[in-house]
Amino acid sequence: MTNQANPATIGQMSAVGFKIAGTINRVISDGGMSFEQANYLVLSEERKLEKMTEKFCEEILGIKVDQWIEEKRRIEVFYKKFFNRTIDWSKFSVPVKKEGMNRLEVIFSDITEDDIFNAYANKFGEDKVWKYYDSITNSIKGQQARPAVNYAFSHVGGYELDLLEKSYDDGISENVRFMVPKEGIIATFRHRVETGKMYDVKGLTRFAALDSSGYAMRMYRSSNGQFYISRDSCVYRDPDYGLRQVDF
Repeated sequence: MTNQANPATIGQMSAVGFKIAGTINRVISDGGMSFEQANYLVLSEERKLEKMTEKFCEEILGIKVDQWIEEKRRIEVFYKKFFNRTIDWSKFSVPVKKEGMNRLEVIFSDITEDDIFNAYANKFGEDKVWKYYDSITNSIKGQQARPAVNYAFSHVGGYELDLLEKSYDDGISENVRFMVPKEGIIATFRHRVETGKMYDVKGLTRFAALDSSGYAMRMYRSSNGQFYISRDSCVYRDPDYGLRQVDF
């Protein structure tokens, strides 16, 4: 399909979609799709139908699909609800979606770690959070380099971290890009909002940041169900503790 000078109208896109849907209905009807097959496609958490449609659009129509479209929509809702921010994606450099890096996050330079932590507490309750520091933001002595402006990053996501049995020193010496406090807090906050579940139930995430006393900063879910921000030795390793990789 060649590029057109003018974009298709809403009416044209609706007509194309209607014809495609009609053809698909005819094909699956003639093919004798079973109740179980249809139910699987509709309920699948692997987005089978969406992926099939995206593949058709890209391979047959030559239309490149934004692999982050669903994540972007969820992020927009999240930031509007909790921070009253509207996201203009044209002003963000969004990383290419890599295998395994299924979560996208956005960082606003003027929204602090304390702002995000307080928003988390307001949402889930002051008794559901705890922090070692009076101010998380003011306690960061140094951290892995990040853009000074607003930016987007991707990560694996999931309830537990992806680089196990890694200390802060391991991550730094191996040149691993792993979460800094602001990234970790915003990621676990949005995850809990969308799923009702917390990160680090079994493990513990170490940040690429040191506090004012030289300890590695970290986050985890405590045994009483609170979201904790505290600190740890830079060299300590544990089979269930480690790092969460990021990409830009």
